[in-house]
Amino acid sequence: MLPTGYVVQQVFNALLVGSFYSLLAVSYALVHGLTNRIVLSFGDMAMFCAFASLYAALAAVTLGAHTAAMLAAGLAGSMLSAAALGLFSLKAVFAPLMTGRSQTLLIASVSLGLVLQETMRLQSGGREQWLEPILGNAAIEGMAGSFMIRISAMQMLIIGGTAAVLLAMSGALRWTKLGRLWRACSEDAPLARLIGIDVGKVTSLTFVVAAVYAGAAGFTLAIYYGGVSFYMGLMLGLKALFASLIGGFGTIGGAIAGAFVLAFLETAWAAFFPLGYRDAAVFAIVLSVLVIRPEGLLGVKLRRDYER
Repeated sequence: MLPTGYVVQQVFNALLVGSFYSLLAVSYALVHGLTNRIVLSFGDMAMFCAFASLYAALAAVTLGAHTAAMLAAGLAGSMLSAAALGLFSLKAVFAPLMTGRSQTLLIASVSLGLVLQETMRLQSGGREQWLEPILGNAAIEGMAGSFMIRISAMQMLIIGGTAAVLLAMSGALRWTKLGRLWRACSEDAPLARLIGIDVGKVTSLTFVVAAVYAGAAGFTLAIYYGGVSFYMGLMLGLKALFASLIGGFGTIGGAIAGAFVLAFLETAWAAFFPLGYRDAAVFAIVLSVLVIRPEGLLGVKLRRDYER
Protein backbone atom coordinates (compact mmCIF):
# COMPACT_ATOMS: atom_id res chain seq x y z
CA MET A 1 0.00 0.00 0.00
CA LEU A 2 1.30 3.46 -0.89
CA PRO A 3 2.33 5.74 1.98
CA THR A 4 -0.26 8.42 2.66
CA GLY A 5 2.39 11.12 2.59
CA TYR A 6 3.53 10.05 -0.87
CA VAL A 7 -0.01 10.30 -2.22
CA VAL A 8 -0.52 13.73 -0.64
CA GLN A 9 2.78 14.97 -2.10
CA GLN A 10 1.81 13.79 -5.59
CA VAL A 11 -1.58 15.48 -5.31
CA PHE A 12 0.12 18.79 -4.54
CA ASN A 13 2.54 18.24 -7.41
CA ALA A 14 -0.40 17.67 -9.77
CA LEU A 15 -2.15 20.81 -8.51
CA LEU A 16 0.98 22.80 -9.24
CA VAL A 17 1.30 21.45 -12.80
CA GLY A 18 -2.44 21.94 -13.30
CA SER A 19 -2.02 25.58 -12.30
CA PHE A 20 0.37 26.16 -15.20
CA TYR A 21 -1.80 24.32 -17.71
CA SER A 22 -5.12 25.81 -16.60
CA LEU A 23 -4.03 29.42 -17.04
CA LEU A 24 -2.92 28.73 -20.60
CA ALA A 25 -5.90 26.48 -21.40
CA VAL A 26 -8.22 29.36 -20.47
CA SER A 27 -6.49 31.46 -23.16
CA TYR A 28 -7.38 28.91 -25.83
CA ALA A 29 -10.93 28.51 -24.51
CA LEU A 30 -11.65 32.25 -24.38
CA VAL A 31 -10.71 32.81 -28.01
CA HIS A 32 -12.18 29.59 -29.38
CA GLY A 33 -15.39 30.03 -27.41
CA LEU A 34 -15.89 33.46 -28.96
CA THR A 35 -14.61 33.00 -32.52
CA ASN A 36 -14.75 29.24 -33.12
CA ARG A 37 -11.11 29.59 -34.24
CA ILE A 38 -8.00 27.86 -32.90
CA VAL A 39 -5.05 30.15 -32.19
CA LEU A 40 -1.91 28.10 -31.58
CA SER A 41 0.43 30.91 -30.57
CA PHE A 42 -0.56 31.24 -26.91
CA GLY A 43 2.16 28.83 -25.79
CA ASP A 44 4.78 31.04 -27.42
CA MET A 45 3.12 34.13 -25.97
CA ALA A 46 3.57 32.53 -22.54
CA MET A 47 7.23 31.90 -23.39
CA PHE A 48 7.71 35.52 -24.49
CA CYS A 49 6.08 36.81 -21.30
CA ALA A 50 8.19 34.42 -19.21
CA PHE A 51 11.29 36.13 -20.63
CA ALA A 52 9.78 39.56 -19.93
CA SER A 53 8.97 38.49 -16.39
CA LEU A 54 12.46 37.14 -15.77
CA TYR A 55 14.18 40.24 -17.17
CA ALA A 56 11.97 42.54 -15.10
CA ALA A 57 12.69 40.52 -11.95
CA LEU A 58 16.44 40.57 -12.65
CA ALA A 59 16.30 44.34 -13.17
CA ALA A 60 14.57 44.69 -9.80
CA VAL A 61 17.28 42.57 -8.17
CA THR A 62 19.95 44.78 -9.72
CA LEU A 63 18.27 47.78 -8.10
CA GLY A 64 18.36 46.03 -4.73
CA ALA A 65 14.65 45.18 -4.50
CA HIS A 66 13.43 42.69 -1.91
CA THR A 67 11.47 39.54 -2.75
CA ALA A 68 8.00 41.12 -2.86
CA ALA A 69 9.19 43.94 -5.11
CA MET A 70 10.98 41.47 -7.39
CA LEU A 71 7.82 39.39 -7.75
CA ALA A 72 5.78 42.54 -8.41
CA ALA A 73 8.25 43.64 -11.09
CA GLY A 74 8.14 40.22 -12.73
CA LEU A 75 4.36 40.17 -12.69
CA ALA A 76 4.12 43.70 -14.10
CA GLY A 77 6.59 42.89 -16.87
CA SER A 78 4.65 39.80 -17.82
CA MET A 79 1.20 41.41 -17.74
CA LEU A 80 2.19 44.52 -19.68
CA SER A 81 3.98 42.56 -22.38
CA ALA A 82 1.07 40.10 -22.58
CA ALA A 83 -1.56 42.81 -22.99
CA ALA A 84 0.49 44.59 -25.65
CA LEU A 85 1.22 41.35 -27.48
CA GLY A 86 -2.43 40.27 -27.41
CA LEU A 87 -3.69 43.56 -28.82
CA PHE A 88 -0.92 43.80 -31.42
CA SER A 89 -1.39 40.21 -32.63
CA LEU A 90 -5.12 40.73 -33.04
CA LYS A 91 -4.86 44.00 -34.97
CA ALA A 92 -1.85 43.06 -37.09
CA VAL A 93 -2.42 39.34 -37.68
CA PHE A 94 -5.74 37.84 -36.65
CA ALA A 95 -8.41 40.49 -37.25
CA PRO A 96 -7.87 40.66 -41.04
CA LEU A 97 -8.15 36.85 -41.21
CA MET A 98 -11.03 36.31 -38.81
CA THR A 99 -13.77 36.07 -41.43
CA GLY A 100 -11.73 33.88 -43.78
CA ARG A 101 -11.06 30.18 -43.64
CA SER A 102 -10.15 28.84 -40.23
CA GLN A 103 -7.09 27.08 -41.68
CA THR A 104 -5.65 30.44 -42.75
CA LEU A 105 -5.86 31.86 -39.25
CA LEU A 106 -4.47 28.63 -37.79
CA ILE A 107 -1.42 28.83 -40.07
CA ALA A 108 -1.00 32.52 -39.23
CA SER A 109 -1.00 31.71 -35.51
CA VAL A 110 1.70 29.07 -36.04
CA SER A 111 3.73 31.64 -37.98
CA LEU A 112 3.34 34.17 -35.17
CA GLY A 113 4.56 31.57 -32.69
CA LEU A 114 7.64 30.93 -34.85
CA VAL A 115 8.34 34.67 -35.02
CA LEU A 116 8.20 34.89 -31.23
CA GLN A 117 10.44 31.84 -30.88
CA GLU A 118 13.06 33.17 -33.28
CA THR A 119 12.94 36.62 -31.71
CA MET A 120 13.72 35.22 -28.27
CA ARG A 121 16.28 32.78 -29.66
CA LEU A 122 18.22 35.65 -31.17
CA GLN A 123 17.75 37.83 -28.11
CA SER A 124 18.92 35.13 -25.69
CA GLY A 125 21.64 33.77 -27.94
CA GLY A 126 19.89 30.39 -27.91
CA ARG A 127 20.72 29.94 -24.21
CA GLU A 128 18.40 29.35 -21.30
CA GLN A 129 18.04 32.32 -18.96
CA TRP A 130 17.96 31.74 -15.21
CA LEU A 131 16.58 33.42 -12.13
CA GLU A 132 17.56 32.44 -8.61
CA PRO A 133 14.76 30.37 -6.95
CA ILE A 134 12.33 32.46 -4.92
CA LEU A 135 10.47 31.45 -1.75
CA GLY A 136 11.85 27.93 -1.84
CA ASN A 137 11.53 27.53 1.93
CA ALA A 138 9.07 24.94 3.19
CA ALA A 139 5.59 26.22 4.03
CA ILE A 140 4.37 22.74 4.99
CA GLU A 141 6.78 20.05 6.10
CA GLY A 142 6.28 16.92 8.14
CA MET A 143 6.04 13.18 8.19
CA ALA A 144 2.86 11.48 7.01
CA GLY A 145 3.28 7.79 7.64
CA SER A 146 6.73 6.88 6.38
CA PHE A 147 7.02 9.69 3.83
CA MET A 148 8.15 13.30 4.31
CA ILE A 149 5.80 15.88 2.80
CA ARG A 150 7.41 19.13 1.73
CA ILE A 151 5.50 21.96 0.07
CA SER A 152 7.31 25.23 -0.55
CA ALA A 153 5.95 28.71 -0.02
CA MET A 154 6.18 29.34 -3.78
CA GLN A 155 4.10 26.24 -4.52
CA MET A 156 1.42 27.45 -2.12
CA LEU A 157 1.52 30.93 -3.64
CA ILE A 158 1.14 29.62 -7.19
CA ILE A 159 -1.67 27.19 -6.36
CA GLY A 160 -3.54 29.77 -4.29
CA GLY A 161 -2.97 32.58 -6.79
CA THR A 162 -4.10 30.43 -9.71
CA ALA A 163 -7.25 29.41 -7.84
CA ALA A 164 -8.05 33.07 -7.17
CA VAL A 165 -7.45 34.07 -10.81
CA LEU A 166 -9.59 31.23 -12.15
CA LEU A 167 -12.40 32.03 -9.73
CA ALA A 168 -12.17 35.67 -10.80
CA MET A 169 -12.54 34.63 -14.44
CA SER A 170 -15.56 32.45 -13.68
CA GLY A 171 -17.16 35.25 -11.67
CA ALA A 172 -16.44 37.84 -14.35
CA LEU A 173 -18.03 35.72 -17.08
CA ARG A 174 -21.11 35.14 -14.97
CA TRP A 175 -21.74 38.50 -13.30
CA THR A 176 -19.98 41.32 -15.17
CA LYS A 177 -21.11 43.24 -18.23
CA LEU A 178 -18.11 42.08 -20.24
CA GLY A 179 -18.88 38.48 -19.30
CA ARG A 180 -22.46 38.82 -20.49
CA LEU A 181 -21.29 40.39 -23.74
CA TRP A 182 -18.76 37.58 -24.26
CA ARG A 183 -21.44 34.95 -23.72
CA ALA A 184 -23.83 36.73 -26.09
CA CYS A 185 -21.21 36.98 -28.86
CA SER A 186 -20.11 33.41 -28.21
CA GLU A 187 -23.62 32.05 -28.67
CA ASP A 188 -24.53 34.08 -31.77
CA ALA A 189 -22.26 36.88 -32.99
CA PRO A 190 -24.54 38.12 -35.85
CA LEU A 191 -27.54 38.36 -33.50
CA ALA A 192 -25.41 40.12 -30.89
CA ARG A 193 -24.46 42.68 -33.53
CA LEU A 194 -28.10 43.20 -34.48
CA ILE A 195 -29.00 44.17 -30.91
CA GLY A 196 -26.19 46.72 -30.77
CA ILE A 197 -23.26 44.86 -29.25
CA ASP A 198 -19.86 45.92 -30.58
CA VAL A 199 -18.53 42.45 -31.45
CA GLY A 200 -15.19 43.85 -32.62
CA LYS A 201 -14.58 45.50 -29.25
CA VAL A 202 -15.53 42.33 -27.38
CA THR A 203 -13.13 40.39 -29.59
CA SER A 204 -10.30 42.83 -28.87
CA LEU A 205 -10.87 42.64 -25.12
CA THR A 206 -11.07 38.85 -25.32
CA PHE A 207 -7.71 38.61 -27.08
CA VAL A 208 -6.11 40.91 -24.51
CA VAL A 209 -7.53 38.92 -21.59
CA ALA A 210 -6.51 35.63 -23.22
CA ALA A 211 -2.97 36.94 -23.74
CA VAL A 212 -2.86 38.12 -20.11
CA TYR A 213 -3.75 34.61 -18.93
CA ALA A 214 -1.00 33.23 -21.15
CA GLY A 215 1.31 35.82 -19.62
CA ALA A 216 0.28 34.69 -16.14
CA ALA A 217 1.23 31.13 -17.09
CA GLY A 218 4.61 32.37 -18.30
CA PHE A 219 5.13 34.34 -15.09
CA THR A 220 4.39 31.37 -12.84
CA LEU A 221 6.71 29.13 -14.86
CA ALA A 222 9.54 31.68 -14.72
CA ILE A 223 9.37 32.33 -10.98
CA TYR A 224 8.89 28.68 -10.02
CA TYR A 225 11.41 26.90 -12.23
CA GLY A 226 13.74 29.88 -12.56
CA GLY A 227 14.73 28.95 -16.11
CA VAL A 228 13.15 30.01 -19.40
CA SER A 229 14.05 29.05 -22.97
CA PHE A 230 12.88 30.07 -26.42
CA TYR A 231 11.62 26.55 -27.22
CA MET A 232 9.52 26.00 -24.08
CA GLY A 233 6.34 27.48 -25.58
CA LEU A 234 5.73 24.75 -28.15
CA MET A 235 5.21 21.79 -25.82
CA LEU A 236 3.53 23.95 -23.18
CA GLY A 237 1.06 25.28 -25.73
CA LEU A 238 0.30 21.83 -27.14
CA LYS A 239 -0.37 20.44 -23.66
CA ALA A 240 -2.68 23.32 -22.82
CA LEU A 241 -4.46 22.80 -26.14
CA PHE A 242 -4.90 19.11 -25.32
CA ALA A 243 -6.21 20.11 -21.90
CA SER A 244 -8.85 22.30 -23.56
CA LEU A 245 -9.80 19.43 -25.86
CA ILE A 246 -10.13 16.99 -22.96
CA GLY A 247 -12.45 19.30 -21.05
CA GLY A 248 -14.46 20.48 -24.03
CA PHE A 249 -13.08 23.05 -26.45
CA GLY A 250 -14.60 26.50 -26.16
CA THR A 251 -15.81 26.11 -22.57
CA ILE A 252 -13.94 27.80 -19.73
CA GLY A 253 -14.93 25.21 -17.15
CA GLY A 254 -13.96 22.43 -19.52
CA ALA A 255 -10.54 23.99 -20.15
CA ILE A 256 -9.84 24.21 -16.41
CA ALA A 257 -11.09 20.68 -15.76
CA GLY A 258 -9.07 19.30 -18.68
CA ALA A 259 -5.92 21.04 -17.46
CA PHE A 260 -6.11 19.36 -14.07
CA VAL A 261 -7.03 16.00 -15.58
CA LEU A 262 -3.92 16.22 -17.78
CA ALA A 263 -1.79 17.32 -14.82
CA PHE A 264 -2.97 14.41 -12.67
CA LEU A 265 -2.33 11.96 -15.52
CA GLU A 266 1.21 13.28 -15.97
CA THR A 267 1.96 13.29 -12.27
CA ALA A 268 0.57 9.80 -11.73
CA TRP A 269 2.63 8.42 -14.59
CA ALA A 270 5.81 10.13 -13.36
CA ALA A 271 5.18 8.80 -9.85
CA PHE A 272 4.73 5.14 -10.77
CA PHE A 273 6.19 4.52 -14.25
CA PRO A 274 9.35 5.40 -16.25
CA LEU A 275 9.51 9.15 -16.77
CA GLY A 276 10.85 8.88 -20.32
CA TYR A 277 7.55 7.45 -21.57
CA ARG A 278 5.36 9.99 -19.79
CA ASP A 279 4.43 12.31 -22.66
CA ALA A 280 3.82 9.45 -25.10
CA ALA A 281 1.63 7.59 -22.61
CA VAL A 282 -0.34 10.67 -21.52
CA PHE A 283 -1.01 11.78 -25.10
CA ALA A 284 -2.13 8.24 -25.96
CA ILE A 285 -4.61 8.38 -23.07
CA VAL A 286 -5.81 11.78 -24.24
CA LEU A 287 -6.36 10.49 -27.77
CA SER A 288 -8.31 7.54 -26.40
CA VAL A 289 -10.55 9.89 -24.42
CA LEU A 290 -11.19 12.02 -27.51
CA VAL A 291 -12.02 8.96 -29.63
CA ILE A 292 -14.59 7.88 -27.05
CA ARG A 293 -15.92 11.39 -26.39
CA PRO A 294 -14.91 13.81 -29.20
CA GLU A 295 -16.71 16.78 -27.63
CA GLY A 296 -14.70 16.47 -24.40
CA LEU A 297 -15.83 16.05 -20.82
CA LEU A 298 -17.87 19.26 -20.69
CA GLY A 299 -18.12 19.96 -24.41
CA VAL A 300 -20.89 21.78 -26.20
CA LYS A 301 -22.11 21.54 -29.77
CA LEU A 302 -19.88 23.58 -32.07
CA ARG A 303 -21.59 26.51 -33.74
CA ARG A 304 -20.97 28.01 -37.14
CA ASP A 305 -17.88 30.07 -37.90
CA TYR A 306 -17.35 33.53 -36.53
CA GLU A 307 -18.76 36.44 -38.48
CA ARG A 308 -17.50 39.94 -38.03
